[in-house]
Amino acid sequence: MRILKMRNPQNKLKVRVGRTLEGTIFEVVFLVLAVLLWAFIVLLLKHAPSSVPMHYDLHGNVDGWGSPMNAVFPCLLTTVVGICLLLCAYFPHTVNIPVEVKTPRQVALVVRMVRIMALEMLLLTFCMAFSMLGSAMGLSLSPLPMILVPVGILIATGIVFIVLIYKAKG
Repeated sequence: MRILKMRNPQNKLKVRVGRTLEGTIFEVVFLVLAVLLWAFIVLLLKHAPSSVPMHYDLHGNVDGWGSPMNAVFPCLLTTVVGICLLLCAYFPHTVNIPVEVKTPRQVALVVRMVRIMALEMLLLTFCMAFSMLGSAMGLSLSPLPMILVPVGILIATGIVFIVLIYKAKG
C-alpha cells in the first residue's frame, strides 16, 4: 500500500492512500459484480408481478407488500453504501472503528476491511433483491436467512478486522 500523505493535527492520524494493484482489483471486481447484479435485478423486475413481498415477520411470513419498484430503493441504497466503502479505502481516517489507528499496518488493515465490506454489501444487495423480487416468482428461499447471513458476514468481518487492527498496534 502506498501512503501519500500523513498528518497528525490534534493527535489524529490522517492518511490518504494511493492507488494500488489490490485496490484496482477490488474496484474492478466490485464493478463487474455490480453490473451483473443490476442486470439480474432488472431481469427480476421485468418478470415480477404487480405486488411483491416487501417485509417479513420473524417467522419468515410476508407481512407487507409493495410495488416491484419499491424493492429497487433498498438495493440501490446498499450498492451506494458499497461504493462509499470503496471510496473510504482511499481515506481510511474517515472510517470510524473503536481502535486508534497509528501504524501503517493498521491503515492497511482498515483499507482491506472496507474493501471486503464493499463486496459484502453487494452480497446483501443480491439477497435483498432475491428475497423481495425472486420470492414473488417462486425462486426464493426462506427470506430470514437470505438477509441474516450477509448481515452476519458483515458483522463478522468487522469484528475480525477490528481484532486484527488492535493486535497490529505495534
